[in-house]
This record gives sequence, C-alpha cells and structure tokens, in this order.
Amino acid sequence: MNASVTLPNMKDNPDQLASHLIEQHGVDGALEAAREGIAAAHASGDNYSLSVWREVRRALREEKNAAEASPEL
Repeated sequence: MNASVTLPNMKDNPDQLASHLIEQHGVDGALEAAREGIAAAHASGDNYSLSVWREVRRALREEKNAAEASPEL
C-alpha cells in the first residue's frame, strides 16, 4: 500500500469508500489502506479525514465479520 492514501471523490461516504477499497484491494488490502489513511490523517492533524477513515475502517470490519459469519455455499 501507499502511505499517501487519499479519499476518492465520493462525498466522503464511508460505506461507498469501503466498497470502493474492497473492489480495488480486497477486504484485507482495504483494511490496510484504511489503517494508512488513519495514520496519515492523524499525522497531518486532519480531524475530518481521520473521522472519515475511522468510519471506513468500521464499515470494512463489519463487512469482514459478515463475510466470515456467513458460510459459503
């Protein structure tokens, strides 16, 4: 992953961002991108982006937990 993760132009909707990241990187890669986004926002003092990235991480964790809980047929 790239340490300079930026938010795509999706009006900062965490659920849309999470879906986009899953499409691009898979769930585990998306979680890594969210971690990098959180770290970058924290380091730059950007509280708005930090909040958005935390919500993205929450959505990704929910997605991962749902996928693990439902047995594949």
